[in-house]
Amino acid sequence: MKYDKSVVLLAGGKGSRLNYIDKSFLKFNGKTFVEIIIEKLSKFSEIIIISNSPEKYLGYNLKVIKDEIKNVGPLGGILTGLKNATNEECLILSCDTPFLEEEFLEYLGRFKGDYDISIPIHNSFREPLCALYKKSSMDEIINCINNKEFKIANIFKNLKINWININEFENFNKISSSFFNINTFEDLKLMEKM
Repeated sequence: MKYDKSVVLLAGGKGSRLNYIDKSFLKFNGKTFVEIIIEKLSKFSEIIIISNSPEKYLGYNLKVIKDEIKNVGPLGGILTGLKNATNEECLILSCDTPFLEEEFLEYLGRFKGDYDISIPIHNSFREPLCALYKKSSMDEIINCINNKEFKIANIFKNLKINWININEFENFNKISSSFFNINTFEDLKLMEKM
């Protein structure tokens, strides 16, 4: 059974704190991050990669789209993904999260609700780059970009947000590793111990 949701995998980050390494192609246990993540998404009906270098992803046989709005952070990639998705709902993911928990991805795949964005929250941390966005959020994203308000939190004000409290999940510790992302060389060292 396929989930009637698209996945938008954001692979356009500059990796400035990692000497501008392309984080999608960092490796863990012999596989690149992008390979690890794609393998976990087989139940979703569509995977779209948003990248400023689409030629790097030609071998994956997926829809790869160039970020339409550059230099506005993740909001540009989210908007590009939503515009190009065939489904009404999209799971937005960052390419630097190799420990995504499949059980939680399946929960998000099955999740239904009346919301514009459905965002996991754990230990007071909001996770908008592992969240469900509906196309209904696009106008607010465009407004924020036009107003040069590039922080993702700015779009929350006028949208219907559903918060998914991870702390209430039985396997909270396991799921919380889904949100461990690689930004620094210290994170890379931590990853090697995981």
